[in-house]
Amino acid sequence: MHRLLLVFFALCVLGAQAATRGVHLTGTVANTQSWEIAGYFKAMVVTSTELPKHGVVSSRPQLMVDLKTGRFEGEIECEGIRNAHGRWVDIHFVGVSYLFTAYPEMVVRVPYATRIDLGTIAWKPSHYRWKNGALVIDTAVPRDTVIGDRFGTHVRISPINPAPDDTVHFTFTWENSGQPHQASMGGLYMKDCCTQLCDFTFAVRTDTDVYGESWPHHVTLNLPPKLAVGPYRIRQVPAQGANLRDVDFLLGKDLFFTVGERGEP
Repeated sequence: MHRLLLVFFALCVLGAQAATRGVHLTGTVANTQSWEIAGYFKAMVVTSTELPKHGVVSSRPQLMVDLKTGRFEGEIECEGIRNAHGRWVDIHFVGVSYLFTAYPEMVVRVPYATRIDLGTIAWKPSHYRWKNGALVIDTAVPRDTVIGDRFGTHVRISPINPAPDDTVHFTFTWENSGQPHQASMGGLYMKDCCTQLCDFTFAVRTDTDVYGESWPHHVTLNLPPKLAVGPYRIRQVPAQGANLRDVDFLLGKDLFFTVGERGEP
C-alpha cells in the first residue's frame, strides 16, 4: 500500500508539472515597422504550447501582435517548466510569412505568473531569458544563428552553442536556376595550439543548362559528435576545379563558436 501511494503521488506531481495554465500576457513589440517584420511577415503569433506550422490552420484562438502598433494582450495556454532555478514558461513570438517553410521565432523564458507584462521588447529570432526586468541571451538552451541575408543567401548554424554530444548543422540557403552544387566540409584539425579549425567549400557549376527563373535551394552539412571542448573556427575556402563558381556564405570571414556544457545565464 505504501508503494502504491508513492506511485500515486509521483503521478500527481508529473501531471501537475505537465498541465497547462492560463496566462494573461501583455506587452509591445517595438520594431514591427522595421523592414525585417513589415516587409516579410503577414502576421506575428504569440503562443506557448501550439506553434504555428506552415500550411496548417490552428483550431485554437491565436494571440496576435498588432503589426501597426506592436501591441499584444490576451490569454495564452502555457506549460510550466521547473528546474533548480525556479518555475518558468516559454513565450514564442512567431513570424508568419509565405516566404518560409519554417517560421522564424523569438523565444522568451519568463518566470511563471498568472499575469505577465513583458513591457516593450524588440523582436529578434533567438532565445532569451527575462532577468531583472530585461532580456538576456538564454545560454542554457540550444540556440541557432543566421549569417547572411535571412531572406536571401544565408547559412543557419544550429546550435551555435553546442555541447560535446551535439551535432552542429550548417544549413545553406541560396537561389539559383537549377545548376548542380558542390559542397563539402573537411575534417577538424588543430590550429594555434587550442582552436579546432574546419574548412568548407560551396560552389555551383557554370557549365550546365539553367532555367530562366531561380528559386531557393537548401543543403545541410554537419559536424558530428563527439566534439572536443574548446574554441572552433569555421571558414569557407574557394572551391578547386574548373567551371565552378563559389556561393559566398563566409568567404573572407571566420565564424567562431565554443563547444562546452551549457549553463544558466
